[in-house]
Amino acid sequence: MKNLFVTSRTLALGLSLSAGAVIGLAACSQQPATETETPAATSSAAAAAPAEMDAMSTSAAGEKSATARGVISAIDADSGKITIEHEPIASLEWPAMTMGFAASPALIDQAKVGDQVEFDLVVTGSAGELKAIRPQ
Repeated sequence: MKNLFVTSRTLALGLSLSAGAVIGLAACSQQPATETETPAATSSAAAAAPAEMDAMSTSAAGEKSATARGVISAIDADSGKITIEHEPIASLEWPAMTMGFAASPALIDQAKVGDQVEFDLVVTGSAGELKAIRPQ
């Protein structure tokens, strides 16, 4: 009987830990909804001067804005992404890397693979969205 109790308790503990891990992983993989952005949050980032954007700013919604430089390495109009090999972005504490960023159709139309660019982006969580691209 004691062995059955120990086995039941061990099984219950294992299930509790597994459930906690599943909930934790699910919470980590959620992407913030960009459709719910407030006009004030998007207009304030767009209205900021480039010099001000060099220093990261944080809106009330937890968004971070930055300006960086890089080279466009791929454009995927179907998925709405532009991939940029960018320099380190100190204000976001990001090393140099290659990343795909969400982009509007207008930005995708003006971008060309191989272009060296300066770009403005807004980051929510780990997802970045391009707000402006300027060829260099």
